[in-house]
Amino acid sequence: MSWSDFIAAQALAISAETPYLSHCDHLAVIRAHGEEAGHYLQGQVSCDLREVDQQGHRNGMHLTLKGRGLVSARIVRDGDDYLLLCPAELSEAVIKALMKYRLRAKVEFSVDQELVVLGLAGNLPAGAPDHGNSAETDQGLWLRYPFTDHALLLVKQDNAEQVWQTLAADRATTGANGWQLADIDAGEGMVYPGAQDLFLPQVLNYDVTAGVNFKKGCYTGQEVVARMHFKGKLKQRMQRINYSADVDLTPGETLRDSNGKAAGEVVSAARTSQGGAALVVLRKDTDGVLFREELALDSQLGALPYSLPWKE
Repeated sequence: MSWSDFIAAQALAISAETPYLSHCDHLAVIRAHGEEAGHYLQGQVSCDLREVDQQGHRNGMHLTLKGRGLVSARIVRDGDDYLLLCPAELSEAVIKALMKYRLRAKVEFSVDQELVVLGLAGNLPAGAPDHGNSAETDQGLWLRYPFTDHALLLVKQDNAEQVWQTLAADRATTGANGWQLADIDAGEGMVYPGAQDLFLPQVLNYDVTAGVNFKKGCYTGQEVVARMHFKGKLKQRMQRINYSADVDLTPGETLRDSNGKAAGEVVSAARTSQGGAALVVLRKDTDGVLFREELALDSQLGALPYSLPWKE
C-alpha cells in the first residue's frame, strides 16, 4: 500500500488532547542543494544559518525591501543540503522568491516529494533533540520546537507507514488542523497565503523564537528590520486568542475591536472543540475582544509559552 493510500484510510481527528500525532500535509519540504546553498540562503532569510549548521532549526522569513515577510520557512540542515518547510500552497512562491537573486550562485531549489512531514505534540520519544535543535534517528529527521514539547519529524515515504504506526500506538491522530493548533499552542507563526507582505519578523515574535538575528549581516530587508529593533518601538505583536464563534478565520484578514476599528490581522487559525484558536497580530493594550466585521468572535486573549519583549 502506498503512503497516500495508507494515510487516506486513517480516521484523523480535527483536533485532540495531547499527546497526539499529526499528518502535516499542509507543509511542503523544499530542498536547497549546491555548494553555495548555505552562503546564498544566509543572504536571503532573516534567521542565522550558522545556528542551523550547529544542529538547530530556525523559522526564518524572506522579506521585501521594506522588511515585510513575503514567505517564511523552517530551515534545517540535511547533510550538505538544507531543507525548508513552508506552507504547501506557497512552495512555488518560496522557490521563485529565493531564485530571484540567485544569478550565478551554485544552488538549486526543488520540492522534495519523497519526504513526509509528521508532527508530535507531547510525550516525545527518547532520542528527540533538545529544545530548538534537530537530530537524525532511524525514524527520520527531528525538529524540536524551542519552548514546547512539540516536534516535527521528516520521514522518507517508504518508511512512513511503519513510523506512523509506531508513533500512533499511544497517541491520538489528527490532520493538518491538529498541527496548526500545535503551532498556535507553541506561538510559532508563519506567512500563509493571504498574509504576504504584511509582517516584520519581530511582529511575529521571531526575535523571541530565534527566527531573526540582528547581528548576522546583510539580507534582503535587513535595514528596516534592524532599524525597528534598535531605534523603534513595536506597537503590535502576534498574540493568541481563543474564540467560541463558529467561524473559520483566514490568514491576512482584519479583525476589529468593539468600536469597529481595525485591531489586527490573522496569522493562522485552527478549529478546537470549544470553537477556535488563532495567532493574531494585535496592539499591546488589547483586551482580546474582537469582531469579524459585525460578528462577535466571543474571544479572549490566550497564553503564549514565552514572554513578549515590549519596549516602553
